[in-house]
Amino acid sequence: MTYRVAVRALALLGVLVVVAALAAGARGATSRTAELRLDGVVFRPELAITPAQQQRGLMYRKRAPLDGMLFVFAQASTGGFWMKNTLVPLRIVFFDTAGKRVRAMTMTPCSKDPCRIYSPGKRYRFALELRASDTRPALRLGPPAALRRLVASAG
Repeated sequence: MTYRVAVRALALLGVLVVVAALAAGARGATSRTAELRLDGVVFRPELAITPAQQQRGLMYRKRAPLDGMLFVFAQASTGGFWMKNTLVPLRIVFFDTAGKRVRAMTMTPCSKDPCRIYSPGKRYRFALELRASDTRPALRLGPPAALRRLVASAG
């Protein structure tokens, strides 16, 4: 009997560990941040640098981070974003390699296909998703040296 109890206890512990890991991933608990400047003011957005981080973005989260999520691309892109399984409205701001805003858009949640694609229609290197209620102008991202380091880490 003692052996069976121990095996069941270990199995239950294994299930609990897996459930806890999945829950932490769903909350984005492993997100990395960077200290940057938005319009000259320090802010700390979460980073989406790897393809997996970029694909997941802010999906399934009940709240967007206060300073948003910054998508960093190794090469300039023209691709769009969608809101599939994103639970909160967002504002997306696209920046060029120098950190100058090229376009800003408001995005609404989408729970089933087809979901709208939000594309800036211009080349960009960074995309910053903010809470839709965020009133910062988001005209300039920097400093340039920090942006270069982020791009290097994406390549």
